[in-house]
Amino acid sequence: MADYVVTCDCGAVEMALTGAPRVRGHCHCQACRTLLDVPYHSVNAYNPEQVEITKGAETLVDFQHPNLKMRKIFCPDCGEVMFNTNALDWRVVSQNLMAKNLGKLPEDLASLSHFHYDGRIMDVDDPLPKKP
Repeated sequence: MADYVVTCDCGAVEMALTGAPRVRGHCHCQACRTLLDVPYHSVNAYNPEQVEITKGAETLVDFQHPNLKMRKIFCPDCGEVMFNTNALDWRVVSQNLMAKNLGKLPEDLASLSHFHYDGRIMDVDDPLPKKP
């Protein structure tokens, strides 16, 4: 049974997440910034077997970045990114997507640190640890 279920903005795609994420944090790496066009990415990263598309899998667009070992999986109707992958093939789910679906981000999904902070393009003033 899934711990959390989230959908895209239009509801065409549903995704079930099971178990604790491998990583909970704010990623400042160049690859995430390039793939998603964001200053940093607040994420929960899961093993592939912890993430299941339970509705709309056949419609998803799987975009392989031409220069990175990363993919972006998104709904073709509303454009919502359900997850992206990293070089380790983890399923990297946006905390924003989860918060939108759940009303707020539960404590067990909240970020624990900033990582790749030495590659940041903006400073973040919060109490979380900043890891290189």
